[in-house]
Amino acid sequence: MSRNLRKKAVARASRRASNNNNNNNTGPSLVSILAINNTPLSSLHNTDEEDLWSETSGDTIDSWASNSSKTNEDKAFEEAISWEDEVLQSVDDLEEKRTSIREDALAKLIRLLSRKFSAYLLESRRQSLLDLLIRSIKKDKSYKENVLAAKVLALLFITFGEGHEEMYQEVVPILKYITINTASPEVKSACIKTLGLSCFIAGSKYEAIDLLNFLSDIIRTSGASVNADDNAGPITSALNTYGLIFSELWSSSQKGGTQRAKEEFERVMPDHTKQLESATMEVRVASGENIALMFETLGIGRRIDSERWGNEDNSDEEGDTDYDGIEQLTHMLSTLATDSNRYRAKADRKIQRSVFRDVLRTVKDGDHIKEKLKFKNQTVYFTTWAKIIQLRSFREILAEGLKAHFEENTLLQEIFEFVPPPPLEPLRNRPDSALSYNTAGSDTDTSVSKRKLKNNNKRAKVRKGNKRKGDIG
Repeated sequence: MSRNLRKKAVARASRRASNNNNNNNTGPSLVSILAINNTPLSSLHNTDEEDLWSETSGDTIDSWASNSSKTNEDKAFEEAISWEDEVLQSVDDLEEKRTSIREDALAKLIRLLSRKFSAYLLESRRQSLLDLLIRSIKKDKSYKENVLAAKVLALLFITFGEGHEEMYQEVVPILKYITINTASPEVKSACIKTLGLSCFIAGSKYEAIDLLNFLSDIIRTSGASVNADDNAGPITSALNTYGLIFSELWSSSQKGGTQRAKEEFERVMPDHTKQLESATMEVRVASGENIALMFETLGIGRRIDSERWGNEDNSDEEGDTDYDGIEQLTHMLSTLATDSNRYRAKADRKIQRSVFRDVLRTVKDGDHIKEKLKFKNQTVYFTTWAKIIQLRSFREILAEGLKAHFEENTLLQEIFEFVPPPPLEPLRNRPDSALSYNTAGSDTDTSVSKRKLKNNNKRAKVRKGNKRKGDIG
């Protein structure tokens, strides 16, 4: 063991011992570690550094660490301490002068904050971390740092949840300024997405409408309003973010919606229809999903039964909302749903056809879309465009950490009306079952499917057969 490794080993053991003492838990102290090797504490005084970090003491610590019996709780505690240390160290590294160190710290924070709910750990550092992230977003030396900082800022809003409107008010002018003035399309896209999530979580209704206007200008001008003429990245981000904010403002309205929602629909439909002709698949898809969301929200052009779209008794009071261009729109959607142009990539054609078949069914027939999210033995169903668009926004930033936030973050639980399952019972006392949850707007209740297995070998085969590509958890 080299000298540096021995130093790190003893320092790590000392830090863990200190943590255990602070929490009134028993743990190895530096005194006990030295005692294992019959080393008196007094010998530490008046010794050279090389004597203190001797080969023997390093071997003793390694031996203690490998031979001591640890319970699962001990291991979980040590992992939690290590994770907390890494988070706090990454926050400290944001103050470093070297750009590469800050970039590494931001990348670590994205990984750490997305995979574990950490509000308790960062609450005391909320303002200082916010200031550091704003500083990184404003740096003009590294576009990579700007993008990473914008992502961490979005995770910060997800972590702290609602009730922090002052945070949103502090960052929104900076994010808008960077979106307009940066030369990087990637930075523009990252700032637009962070604007959307932060407003969705912490913004007021007035601020949400103001953001809709900012986004609709980007869509209407095909990016020119933010100096990104015909650049697919910022336009796609603006469309996706527009759908997220629209879903928050008006998706809970009854059939017909509010007068403000109707006016907004009439204002932005020409721009969305125009984007259906974009040369980029992502832009066409995002525009189509927003159109389906607006048709679903307003119940346009048809009498739809009250169980699916709202109370039909109220339709006479507000009147049906019609769209004069419905025939032309359905023709465009049908074309996109059956597009077989060879000049488009095969994967793009497949995604486009799948999405626009669902969009067409909503616009033409008023049908519901259905999407499911699997967490090992749990399945959560989403049956409205509003909830699906919201889910995709959170899934994009949380990635594989979506499951952890569904289980621990009350923000996501409230948005999607998700009730975490109770702690699992011991396997021998627990029936083999798959749990199914449904979000608001679902047309089915919670269901439980049971499988009876005759022996352990059959159970293993069934579980292996039921493993699906893309499952989370």
